[in-house]
Amino acid sequence: MTDRELYPLTKDLVRAKEISVRTGNCCRKIGLESLYDILIYYKQGEAFENIEGAGAKTFFELQWLCETLMFSIPNCTLPKFEEEIVQDADADAEMIEHFNALLQDEFKKKTIEKKYEQIIQTCSLSARIWLEQIPLITFISEYLTCSSDNKLPMEHFFMKNLREAIDLKEKLKIEITRQFYMPQEEYLKEEIFNHYRLSGSVAEYPVSYYLKYGHFPMFWILEKQLENDSNRAVNALKETFRIYRDQKPLSLAEFAAEYSISRERVRQIRKWIFDEVFRYESAFFQDKNWQLYKPWDKDAIWQEDMQFYINDEQCNFSEEFILQILLVILYYNNYTLYGGLDSKFTKNSWHSTFLIKNEFVEIFDFDKFRIEFKEIQLVNKSEYLLDIQTLVTKCHCWKKFVPEAAANITGIAREILRLEFQICPDTDGRVKISAYKRKNLSDKLYDILKNNGNPMHLSEIYAEFKRINPEHRCSDPVQLRPPLLKHESISYRNRKSVYVLKEWTHVKFGTIRSCIIEFLSKKKSPRSSKDITDYVLQYFPETNIASVRTSMFNDTQHRFVFFNNEFFGLSHKKYHPKYERTVNSLMPFAQRLSSLEKFIPENGRFPFASSKNRTERILGVWWVRVSRGIYMINEEQRKEIERVKILYANYDANKRTFQWNINYSTIKSFVLENHRIPSISSEKFLYHWYGRIKTDFLENRLNEEQRKKYIELSELIDAIE
Repeated sequence: MTDRELYPLTKDLVRAKEISVRTGNCCRKIGLESLYDILIYYKQGEAFENIEGAGAKTFFELQWLCETLMFSIPNCTLPKFEEEIVQDADADAEMIEHFNALLQDEFKKKTIEKKYEQIIQTCSLSARIWLEQIPLITFISEYLTCSSDNKLPMEHFFMKNLREAIDLKEKLKIEITRQFYMPQEEYLKEEIFNHYRLSGSVAEYPVSYYLKYGHFPMFWILEKQLENDSNRAVNALKETFRIYRDQKPLSLAEFAAEYSISRERVRQIRKWIFDEVFRYESAFFQDKNWQLYKPWDKDAIWQEDMQFYINDEQCNFSEEFILQILLVILYYNNYTLYGGLDSKFTKNSWHSTFLIKNEFVEIFDFDKFRIEFKEIQLVNKSEYLLDIQTLVTKCHCWKKFVPEAAANITGIAREILRLEFQICPDTDGRVKISAYKRKNLSDKLYDILKNNGNPMHLSEIYAEFKRINPEHRCSDPVQLRPPLLKHESISYRNRKSVYVLKEWTHVKFGTIRSCIIEFLSKKKSPRSSKDITDYVLQYFPETNIASVRTSMFNDTQHRFVFFNNEFFGLSHKKYHPKYERTVNSLMPFAQRLSSLEKFIPENGRFPFASSKNRTERILGVWWVRVSRGIYMINEEQRKEIERVKILYANYDANKRTFQWNINYSTIKSFVLENHRIPSISSEKFLYHWYGRIKTDFLENRLNEEQRKKYIELSELIDAIE
């Protein structure tokens, strides 16, 4: 395309009202058919007033037109003459070479295209409509250096648009030059920021990795992207699946509580994000760097093979998560996944995750093989050695027996036995089948604790037990308490539903009080509260000195005695007379009673032992214990307790009514929000309270108002179900 063709025609300038009709007619009379001709006429020093028929208005219009074009556009020059064009030919050719070189690099090509699109978006609407129709390559070849005779769609592209096109050309030249001469490390950092939104010191590692291997560490980058993404669906992926090593995924209820949504909505989000990520051609893995990973060429790919990626890229992903990613990007046609992450919270029969070539899956049923081997273990009555090759050859798992594949499948079966059943073959390829001894429930729970190696909460024990024994009829963690305490080697820790093995030396079992008794039993003289606390903190670091003192004062079995200066001993031991005994140094009885009688009239009820207010809670706990005879009090104090009970009997009824109404409001709100009745596993208190008021209703123990509220609640539950 020639320079002349880049400028609008004179008639177009008239149509755009850049010049008047009279001025346009005057220009065409002397052959000035385009803006290019007008600028050449002006640069050669010709006077516009010499044009035939031109007056002052025509002169000033043309003079203003040329001067505005020259001075209002940065870096804009008048059209070049032949000798100037020849001088720039080499520079234009060099620019094209630079651009063609950048096109060979996919990243740099995308960067220039993105820059081109960004500049176009800053143009006016009329210019943007024209420029958006021109691909970058066309603009570079036909406009940037004017090396082609093909015409661009110049119609309706007037002077103000031309200025924007010239500005676009200059900015593209700068960007092409910058990209061409930019050092590779700096370019990689820029690409990491633009493409992956990672910057600063974080970008150093992927740059060094790229220079070494020729592609970015995509597992490492994906981990950083997931860390920086706070989208709710992505959080469901991160928090409810085991995508990180040493991660304990959240349950549906836990995630729902965290985001204030229903369990059903969590299930929907969880399934959607799982299907969105782990499908062929997933948008998560469209980056071409994923395709640069070298596929494994093995009969089966195991979890331990994924340690290569974890160590090589310094990422924290779990092995099963990496295996499922590799299945999506590399192995979707050649391998089948066993085990892995579960989108439905159902029991996964496989304990480990691995990939097996489809050519073996098509002829051998590995799921059935796992089941058959488990049956062999269960029916075995005496110990013997079993040859793996014979087992594989003669088993009923073959879909189509192929002798040539028997050796490969035997090798796969050997690894399955090692990973799934922790059975390693000997040098002759045989495994030992032990005599099966049926374990009772306590023994199974003992095995769970022993395999874990650390204290476990009752809910954790239940979750692991149901994973191993999904068919067991146990439906609530509470049902596991009796068999846990029945086993002679299992004990509890601090009465918080945490269980340990007595054989462990790194964990103290029992309660804080039993720990105190153990310490004082070894001492001949009473010990200070500080000495006792220092000993207890070795095993119960979450406690403090105040809690230790209160625990001894509140002991209902009266196993502790108290001495002056806050020294403590055991009631069954005899100490030197120099230690003077004292009474319980908690708040005196009279002071407690006075606070109680002040609280009741002010609040219209007795204090709640479960109150969030600390003062009320302490007073409520004290009243419950003295009124039920848990605390030792003398006869005179007992008479005072009876007096308070009689005097404030109406207030006690108010307290029960008040608490009943609070519980009713809580369970009604729960049903409305969750569209179900409370569960015994996660909403235990509401579950049992609902059962109690149902019994009270049937046995006519509710007042008229409570009966109406119970009927209303029952109708609400029936409507939801």
